[in-house]
Amino acid sequence: MELCLRHNDPSQTLLMTPDGIVMYQVNTAQGQTTTISRFENHPGLLSTGRVSCVVGEVDSSLLRLLDSESCIEIVMVSGTEETDNDDRRWTFNGPDNKPYTWQIMFRSPVLFVTVSDNAPIPLARYRQAKLGIISRSRRAFLEIFPAGINVIDFIVVTFVSYAKHHWLDEPHHESNPSAV
Repeated sequence: MELCLRHNDPSQTLLMTPDGIVMYQVNTAQGQTTTISRFENHPGLLSTGRVSCVVGEVDSSLLRLLDSESCIEIVMVSGTEETDNDDRRWTFNGPDNKPYTWQIMFRSPVLFVTVSDNAPIPLARYRQAKLGIISRSRRAFLEIFPAGINVIDFIVVTFVSYAKHHWLDEPHHESNPSAV
């Protein structure tokens, strides 16, 4: 599954299917709190169309996963440690108490989950937009792998948090608005 970014800034965009159906809206307010909302179709409410529900909030120190059952908070680890490697990993425990890791691989962030002592399983990957000078142009998109289909809200919220705190602040990150 692919969720295309309407704008190249993951902290202020719409995520939509390749058919153009908006699935998520990401808004960052002046206070730097980012709200992630999911759009849903309700068959019983055909006259109202789609309904928006908040699935997550990200601020400078905390990530909140909001769903109908519970509110899960993940404390953001300070990214101020100076290291010589460009690994830019962010490891945290998810709502199922499994370790998850966002990490840059081949210039693209990838989300992994580690189940017991097995190899990490990729759940999602972000692909940057291409201008189309050398190859075909494309929008930036978040690719959800089959192992991540059941946790799409979790993937979207943690991706926005990772982009905002660990990736967009890199000096060599290119967020080119013309590459749409």
